[in-house]
Amino acid sequence: MKIFLFLFFTLLFFKPSFSQTVQQNFNDLQVRNAIDVYNNYNANNAPVYNGEAYLFYIFKMEGDPYFETGIFSPGWVNYKGRKYESLKLIYDVVRNDLVLLSPFHQLAIVAQNQFVDSFSLLGHTFIALQEDHNQNLYNSGFYDLLYNGHIQFLERRVKTINSKIEGRIVVNQFIDKNRFYIHKGGLYYLVTNKKDVYRLFKDKIHDVKRFMRKNHLKLRHKNFESDMTKITAFYDQLTH
Repeated sequence: MKIFLFLFFTLLFFKPSFSQTVQQNFNDLQVRNAIDVYNNYNANNAPVYNGEAYLFYIFKMEGDPYFETGIFSPGWVNYKGRKYESLKLIYDVVRNDLVLLSPFHQLAIVAQNQFVDSFSLLGHTFIALQEDHNQNLYNSGFYDLLYNGHIQFLERRVKTINSKIEGRIVVNQFIDKNRFYIHKGGLYYLVTNKKDVYRLFKDKIHDVKRFMRKNHLKLRHKNFESDMTKITAFYDQLTH
C-alpha cells in the first residue's frame, strides 16, 4: 500500500512537467512534418527548376565538356538564397551551365546562373563570383573553392573546343584550360607556378619552402591542384 501511494504521488507531482514535455515534442513534430509536406508538395515546381531545357552535344567528341563526369550525380544548390538538397546535377564547363535533372528524371534543365549562389557536386563546392576589377577579378562565373580559410584557393574550370578532321568526320576535342587563384587581403591573384606562390607567400617563404621540400610538393602541372591546396592550408595556419 505504501509503495502504491508513493508511485501515485510521484506521478501526480511530475504530471504537469511531463505533459508539457510531451506537448512540446508533439508540437515540434508537427512543425517538422509541415515543413516536409510543404517541401515535398513543391518539389516538382521548385524555382530551381525554372530554366531552359539542356541540349546535349551530338557531334563526335574526344573527352567531354563536363566537370568530372556527364552522369547526373547527387548534389545541392543554393538558389535565390535557399538551399535545395538531394538534387541530381551535372556541370557543363564549356557552356558554364549547371544542369539539373527534373523530378521523375523527365528533363534536363539549365539553372539560371544569376540566381545560383553556390552548388556542391562530387565533393567540390562551387561559388558564384562576379567580375570586379577592384579585386583583380576579371571573369564572372563559378569558382571551385578548393581551400576556404582566412585566405582562399580557387580554381576557375575552363574547357575549350578544338576541332579536327578525321577522314570525313569532324571530331571535337575538349581541352582543359583551368586557372588557379589565391584570394588574399581582399584581392584575387592568378597563380600559375612556384614564382607566383613565393611572391604571394613571401612573408613566410622559408617556412613554405621547407614544407614543400619535406612533403615533396613540386607544383607541377599534374599535381598543381592538390599541392597548392596543401601549401595554402599550411600558410594559412602559419599566419592566423
